[in-house]
Amino acid sequence: MVRLVSLYRRELLGLFVSPVAWIILFIFLLTNGATFTFYLFALDGDTSALLASQYGSISFWFLMVLIPPLLTMRSFAEERRSGTFEMLVTTGIGDGTLVVAKFLSAWSFFIFLWATLLPLWILVARFGTLDTGILLTIHLGLLLVGALFCAAGILASSISSSALIAAGVGMVLDLGFFFVNYLRGLFPAGSLEIRYLEYVSPLYHFSSDFQLGIFDVRYLVLYLTVASMLLFLAVKVLERRRWW
Repeated sequence: MVRLVSLYRRELLGLFVSPVAWIILFIFLLTNGATFTFYLFALDGDTSALLASQYGSISFWFLMVLIPPLLTMRSFAEERRSGTFEMLVTTGIGDGTLVVAKFLSAWSFFIFLWATLLPLWILVARFGTLDTGILLTIHLGLLLVGALFCAAGILASSISSSALIAAGVGMVLDLGFFFVNYLRGLFPAGSLEIRYLEYVSPLYHFSSDFQLGIFDVRYLVLYLTVASMLLFLAVKVLERRRWW
């Protein structure tokens, strides 16, 4: 546990001093600021509809798909390029500890990004109308989807020796989760396939539940289980790569 905490702090500090992370923060704030301003005027100041508009927009999903792979792309690819991965291995730190520490640091920075918007919503609540219950469920959903996408990014980085390739693979995995929702059109309404796709679709969860203030505990189980499976696969990939 001591090694995990120490490595987590090292990785998180590395993110905060990385130019890439601050470029991500700039893009994040610029995109969200532009989206918020657009909907504020488009809705003619109706702040009660801002939450659903902000977190249901194309720009929202653009950031959700883009940011986690960019945060995780250097997790193992950069370690191999710089030679520090072999140094970490020789210290006796287990692959599982490495994977979990890097995942937690990326997830923590992801949470930090979205937390920067909270002062904005506090102002909306102060001078307009804001459903805090919906705000809470949306951010719970953000945490879970972020965990899933960060885990996918860690797996992508573990199988690649190039940060750019790792980012690309991570985005493809995230887009796969995103486009699951559109497969519903291939099946008849009310079918078992439709219900299954709705259960595993992050896009459906946001549009049909989180944005309405509904949080199903099954989603907690789903996201944490799939994220854990992806991290487990990353550990297995690293174990095999020790001998490559």
